[in-house]
Amino acid sequence: MGACTSRRRHHVSELMDDEIAAIREVWVKAKNEDVGKKILQTLIEKRPKFAEYFGIHSESLDMKVLVQVKEFQLQAHRIQNFLDTAVGSLGFCPISSVYDMAHRIGQIHFYRGVNFGAENWLVFKKVTVDQVTMPKELLSEIEKRRETEIRDLEKSLERGSLTGSIREPNHLNADLLTDLTNSYSGGNYLAKQGWNKLMTVIVREMKKGFLEEAMRNCREEDNLPIFSTANV
Repeated sequence: MGACTSRRRHHVSELMDDEIAAIREVWVKAKNEDVGKKILQTLIEKRPKFAEYFGIHSESLDMKVLVQVKEFQLQAHRIQNFLDTAVGSLGFCPISSVYDMAHRIGQIHFYRGVNFGAENWLVFKKVTVDQVTMPKELLSEIEKRRETEIRDLEKSLERGSLTGSIREPNHLNADLLTDLTNSYSGGNYLAKQGWNKLMTVIVREMKKGFLEEAMRNCREEDNLPIFSTANV
């Protein structure tokens, strides 16, 4: 690993040693299962706007098609690579070095015109934590129940016997996650807690990097000289 660099020395939310160990343990399993693709896929399923944010251009948002798109594969790799670098530095570099990386990504987002917005940042955080820490068996069960609900909904629509409100498929995952999981239960407590703390500060620093760069550019524009053409 290269030298650790960080301009900042202190942060409020420091990770404990047992939390770092739990973060690493679940990450090893998650990255071996291409968690970057799972994170990006879930983000787009929940909020199709994420495809635009990540520069993924496709005529169809069908996941079987989308996962084959070059831009999808590239962005999934970038997500996983960033998280892998962040996790790999924990315990070896000051935690603020991770925050500096996130801050820099926020600055890059500004120059690329990528502004998630407050609500989508929360979605990004929750999806990442869930996909990394949730047991594979539970994720499979959620997907099965989601597919069953969609099939039942389609059959009801065909029969014209649907009663009550119609929920979009994109909302089903959130409902099932609420039904099937308790974020802080059992042996997964430390992993959930650690990843939640880590992603909280990562998202915070990404947002801060974006906003600070936006403000800096506004100040530079305000300081530009005003040329008069009156005497030209």
